Amino acid sequence: MSFPPNISEKALLDCGRCCCICHKFCGFKIELHHIIQKSEGGEDSYENCIPLCLDCHAEVKAYNPKHPKGRKYNESELIGHRNRWYEKVQSKSFLLVHPECIELDRKLFLELKKVLPVTGGSISFIRNHIYGNPWLLEVHEDLVAYRLSCQNPEFEFIDIDLEMRRCQLTESIDQYLKVLYTVSFTVDKVDYKGYMAVYPELKYSKHEVYYQAIKDISNAADKVCATYDDLIRLSRRKLAI
Repeated sequence: MSFPPNISEKALLDCGRCCCICHKFCGFKIELHHIIQKSEGGEDSYENCIPLCLDCHAEVKAYNPKHPKGRKYNESELIGHRNRWYEKVQSKSFLLVHPECIELDRKLFLELKKVLPVTGGSISFIRNHIYGNPWLLEVHEDLVAYRLSCQNPEFEFIDIDLEMRRCQLTESIDQYLKVLYTVSFTVDKVDYKGYMAVYPELKYSKHEVYYQAIKDISNAADKVCATYDDLIRLSRRKLAI
């Protein structure tokens, strides 16, 4: 059995459809995990439920006590993650009006724009490039710098709406880079040293595969631009900057 509809709805509302461990916005890619498993007597109750993204859900379930590696998520830790995230989501009205919180988010917004600028960097390239043409490896350095910044625990917005948008941007960048480096290779030509391109040897031999790869990258690129623009617009409205 799964959680009853009323409990599922309450849990999804309380978490804002974000993972209670990594805080990533999930949309429909979210699981309601039994903190105590049904096989161990766990109930389909609100208290025994924690919303998790697909990755965190897989990690929580993957630990094998017969071959222990790393540290298992225990019941009290999962409850703590959930309760802290629920509290953060529910307290957003206070955080929006607290001057110190707004100022911290303004500083983070400016830092984010410095790492990932609106013009002249990776975002501009992604927005305008036609992926049937080669590109220099270095054009994605901003994205790499941004992902490194995300490892800093202070690189998070206090405002829950902004943080959700930032998580969406991070997820779209990860997906873009995953697709990009799955279907592209270094160009083996003297005139294009330092360039990459989409399956250059397949352009004529398997053109369906070639053009599908270009379409997949273009769609992922559009998602990056959409989530980035959404974050920029909302930040400007909320932070008056």
